[in-house]
Amino acid sequence: MTLIILSYTLIIAGVVAWAALIPGRKHVSPKLMTYITVFGGAFLLASCFINLVPHMFLGEGTERFVTPNNHFKIAAAVMIGFLVQLLLEHLTHGAEHGHNHCHNCETDHHEHHVHPVTGLMIGLCVHAFLEGMPMIELEKNGEIDIHQGLLYGIVLHNIPIAIVMVTLFMSNRYGFWKSLGLLALFGIMTPLGSLTNIFLVPENEALQCVIMGVVVGILLHVSVSILFDHDHNDFSWSKFLTIIIAFVAAYFTPGCPEIYGGF
Repeated sequence: MTLIILSYTLIIAGVVAWAALIPGRKHVSPKLMTYITVFGGAFLLASCFINLVPHMFLGEGTERFVTPNNHFKIAAAVMIGFLVQLLLEHLTHGAEHGHNHCHNCETDHHEHHVHPVTGLMIGLCVHAFLEGMPMIELEKNGEIDIHQGLLYGIVLHNIPIAIVMVTLFMSNRYGFWKSLGLLALFGIMTPLGSLTNIFLVPENEALQCVIMGVVVGILLHVSVSILFDHDHNDFSWSKFLTIIIAFVAAYFTPGCPEIYGGF
């Protein structure tokens, strides 16, 4: 339980800490923002294939479900997650990628049926809730299994998202406490998703594999969009090195003990 609390604290504190940027209207340099976003995207991509996908197909205790006849169900769940993220980006305008493609989001336009900040919060909260669902599992023996690759990926992934949120709040002249409250709301959605999965979702191995598949689809969409959302003529060896470092970091992140022998 202590490990769960520490994990939740890491996620929430990592998001809320960016509220410190609000009073002084400080900005993170675009270059630093790019490297943070690229590192997080590459880490997520590697974590999907190193930790999460093997867990879906080879996870301990899932042998009855993960058979050749059921591989399609997991693959379908991944594709559904990909489509879910496409729909969410209609509200978030790419905030999950570390930037916002909505050209009208930095001003208050009353003619919109949904205020840009409202749409952003709805989309990001749903995104955070879903990706938090498979983060923590209760094993049959009562022990707790935390997908550390997913945990660290979420923490890294939330840094550019929080920066985008802070920038949008400042552009809409939100006060410090209102901005802090919205950041906190976003921060608690991932823990809320995992708690919902633990206490409200039936303990069904097949269902858990499907949930993980949906989240993998979401993360694959986000990570691939981050890594390829740039000018192909703007190749940078420093970005390439950043991606390699992120891949190596994901490989050495504790993942599936049943696959890597507890490494």
